[in-house]
Amino acid sequence: MSKTTWNILGILTILAGISFFMLIPEKFAVLPPDQRSKFIEGYVLLGGVLGVIVGICFFPKSRPITLRILGAIGIAGCVFNLIDGAQRGNFSQFPVTLAFWLPGSIYLVVKGQLGRVQG
Repeated sequence: MSKTTWNILGILTILAGISFFMLIPEKFAVLPPDQRSKFIEGYVLLGGVLGVIVGICFFPKSRPITLRILGAIGIAGCVFNLIDGAQRGNFSQFPVTLAFWLPGSIYLVVKGQLGRVQG
């Protein structure tokens, strides 16, 4: 991908993060107290993922490391998806998880690159 594409993706990720995190106060206010800690954990995790994506976009030297982090997050997500599906007896997402998300995540962890950057 070209440098311009990486920069546009990074800017859009920042804008998505800002708009997403602006919803926190109103969502947090309507939650029962026992669910608030899980809500905070989820938003912290999401902020970390968005931070990794921004790091990939704006810091070319860190791409191998940040892509591996993103791949590890993807593998963890696949494992949790498979475990959750097995516990619920819902196997409809298994083909997509095993054929698409898991191989892509493993590729990112092993290679740490998406391809050669142009420009």
